[in-house]
Amino acid sequence: MSEKSNSERFLIAFAAIEGEMNRRIKSDRYISYSELVRRMSNLDRNYHRFQRYLEEFGDLRNAIVHERIDGEVIAEPHLKVVQSIEHIADLLTQPEKVSPNYLTKVEYCLDSDSLSTVLHKLLPKHYSKLPVYDSKMHFKGLITTDLIYEFLVKNIKHIQGEVPDIKIKEVLEQDEKNRMVEFIPAHSTLLSVVTQFERSLALGKRLNALIITQDGASNQKPLGIISISDLPKIYDKINKDLR
Repeated sequence: MSEKSNSERFLIAFAAIEGEMNRRIKSDRYISYSELVRRMSNLDRNYHRFQRYLEEFGDLRNAIVHERIDGEVIAEPHLKVVQSIEHIADLLTQPEKVSPNYLTKVEYCLDSDSLSTVLHKLLPKHYSKLPVYDSKMHFKGLITTDLIYEFLVKNIKHIQGEVPDIKIKEVLEQDEKNRMVEFIPAHSTLLSVVTQFERSLALGKRLNALIITQDGASNQKPLGIISISDLPKIYDKINKDLR
């Protein structure tokens, strides 16, 4: 079997994207490709993210399909362009999920745990944060090394050089920053992960972490956690092969 040309690979990926947009729009009449891109960009932030690429792909598709000499394609796309559209087609039609790569054993603590117990969980493994639950596995907040430091500074007069014998619940009650956490289901995509971080930033809020649970419910056992420090690697995956 002969290897597909760049134009053939381009058109296959283009058809996958166009077919997915038609499937999502579900119109009973013909909609042009440019209109599909416009509608999907307004409907879905993932399409909005790649709108410029999608529009350029439409122009190139027209050149490939309509501009020929003696039946031969005269607008053979560069390999880099082919890799870009194939990557975007994969992201939009079969996006990578947070499961299984971002599912892992999550260390957490109870709000009834002592500060000393939690420090012994944080320090040896160099954790910077732990989700906090009550005895019924209801999420109560996020305990971080920054929060503990702020708590100790505020209460330094009463510490006298020792770790105070207090419960984590008391530390959370003094959290003035209310460290923001959201929950996502295990079937979430990496695109939706960056979208949630970007959305909170656009609202002027700082999302500290996304906690992965089976259905995205806050009272389910944590299956994984994605923090701001994970974003560079996720962005690298999303932007791979994009020119």
